[in-house]
Amino acid sequence: MSFKNFLKSEGLATFTTDQLKNEVIRRQSNNTFPMHVFNEKIKPFLDTLNKGYDLPASYIGTTLLSAYSTAIGTAYKVNSGNDDFVYLPVWACLCGISSSGGTTAINKLYAPLFKIQSGFDSDWQEKTRGLSREKVNMEKMETVVYRDSHIPTLVRTILPDNPKGLCKHSDELLEWINGMNQLTRREGTDEQFWISSWNCTPYSGIRSGKDKFVIQRPFVNVIGKAQYPILNKLFTNDRDTTGFIFRMLFALPEEDSISQRDSDFVMPAEWTELHERSLTRLYKDLPVHDAEGTRCCVIDPPAKKLLDLWRREKTQLINRLDDSTEQNIKAGILGKVSEYAYRFAALLHLADKTFDQDYSADFHIAFKQEELITANTMNRALQLAEYFYQSANEVYDLVQKSLNAPPEVLATAFMMKRNKSNAEIGEMLYSSKTDANKVKARRQIERWIREYPRVFGAYSK
Repeated sequence: MSFKNFLKSEGLATFTTDQLKNEVIRRQSNNTFPMHVFNEKIKPFLDTLNKGYDLPASYIGTTLLSAYSTAIGTAYKVNSGNDDFVYLPVWACLCGISSSGGTTAINKLYAPLFKIQSGFDSDWQEKTRGLSREKVNMEKMETVVYRDSHIPTLVRTILPDNPKGLCKHSDELLEWINGMNQLTRREGTDEQFWISSWNCTPYSGIRSGKDKFVIQRPFVNVIGKAQYPILNKLFTNDRDTTGFIFRMLFALPEEDSISQRDSDFVMPAEWTELHERSLTRLYKDLPVHDAEGTRCCVIDPPAKKLLDLWRREKTQLINRLDDSTEQNIKAGILGKVSEYAYRFAALLHLADKTFDQDYSADFHIAFKQEELITANTMNRALQLAEYFYQSANEVYDLVQKSLNAPPEVLATAFMMKRNKSNAEIGEMLYSSKTDANKVKARRQIERWIREYPRVFGAYSK
């Protein structure tokens, strides 16, 4: 399919009135990721990833937020009131079935940052060639994205060289969880570091003797995938009741299906370049050399009122719950997502500036020492907050009521939650959409409901 034909085939003019009505109903009935919150100029790129590459909107939007956060790092913080400040880290988990497009989404949206990292790697090889180990240790190791490092190496070596911060990219997030506390017998030691990095609060440690080190602003993002059957492993060791895991943003696809890119489709270079230019500007035009002098985003009073209203409405609903355990969990989710609302507002505002300002040699002056976030931007941020509040609750319900059900049972229950038909479930279970598989799926669902009532009970609300 040519790009011109692709645009024509996907245009609103080709949809019937009934199709448009059905789309509105679908968006209202499901927890749909609000792709429209991003800048108008980047939307063609995002829409093409969604249609041309068959990637879930939630994967695209969540990964983009993560990429913006990594590019900005500690260059900005948000004044949340009373001289309290919030930095902008983002932990992202792309949930779904195997081959649903998570890896492609990360590769496409993080490509500009991977490119920067590749340049850092080449420079490192060049400047350390032939040096002794002692001299190598004296060289600065610039990093923006990394895959593997134990916490001691991260805090003693990598973070001091990169005060702007960086991102841990785990292809599967279970690798990140399983890698915690491997070098110590004290359970929770690594979790304490990660909590510090999510809040950017100072983290200190003592090596042998009295050799103490302090990281003033540890900024480390996390991004990766998690298939439904292993989600419960992310919640082990009371990570739900402590609130640790709810620092994660869960991206859920609207449809659970294998991503199928049109083999003839080619992304227009100008859209890829626009995205690369935006992320590169955020990273390079906002340098951070030390722990001092961070720029600040200030929330306009009308914007703050919007956030307060959203949070108050959620609090009232939670306070009415009879189940104290459920009340505690939802309160924990709300607390984390409320803080994310500040972060989303700053990320959207700063990303907007990369599209709205002229690209010139003095581009960096477009970013002011103090940026004002308006009610319009906060409204967009709250739509993101609403999505992630709902998705965290969905994931929690799925984990708590799964009772170790087989993967196909979990996937089926999840599809039923999203109002999928027996035909669609049959296609997922048996790899083809036929009348026979539709009937087979219906019978299988009836049997599974009897065998795993709590799994399907999670989706009957």
